[in-house]
Amino acid sequence: MEMKCKSIIFSAVFYVTSCAEITFKNTEITDVYVTDFNSDDIAKCRPSDVDLTHDEAREFFLRARQVDYKVIHDHYNFAPCYIEGTLNFKSKSCDWVIRAGATGHISCGKGETYFVCDICEDLFE
Repeated sequence: MEMKCKSIIFSAVFYVTSCAEITFKNTEITDVYVTDFNSDDIAKCRPSDVDLTHDEAREFFLRARQVDYKVIHDHYNFAPCYIEGTLNFKSKSCDWVIRAGATGHISCGKGETYFVCDICEDLFE
């Protein structure tokens, strides 16, 4: 009986810890700046396809949900054009990319956090 209780407690602690590690608090993002546009295929994907202002880029990250890269790979179109820029996350300067298909990522140091935004249609009109 004692072993079973420890196992349950361990499982609950592991679950809470795991959730805390993968949660990216989008509200801690500040100072979002768009710096450039790039396209791997300018004939198919143009600046107007991902023409976001600084405020709209921040709004993308506020609305977006964090996902694993595999989710983007398996379930979203990989748009050949994107905007990129910088932002602050927890007072740390990071780089970011937002693609025309409403996917993106933030790179802080060696780590990357991936996002999709299923409620951002108005930002890409």
